[in-house]
Amino acid sequence: MSLSSVGNPAWQTIRGVRFAMRNGPMLVAILATHDAVDDVEKATTGDGGPLARFNKHRDRFELIASAKHERGQFEEDGLVIVDVADVKGAGH
Repeated sequence: MSLSSVGNPAWQTIRGVRFAMRNGPMLVAILATHDAVDDVEKATTGDGGPLARFNKHRDRFELIASAKHERGQFEEDGLVIVDVADVKGAGH
């Protein structure tokens, strides 16, 4: 089952940008690493930081996270990590 988007806001952490998606009635935690966000859009002065850049491309990160989850590529605790290799592998 693919994950679906929810309206919950994302937030920045020391490891990257965290957000959630829905798998049926359950929320699934997703982490987009700083490197993944930087690979999609390079940082520039006044760009609002990683969270702002993530939000501009959230749909792309959600598609990648959903595909990884469907393939069973998640941590023991259920966290799906989207890293730079995933972004490059998704046709960036």
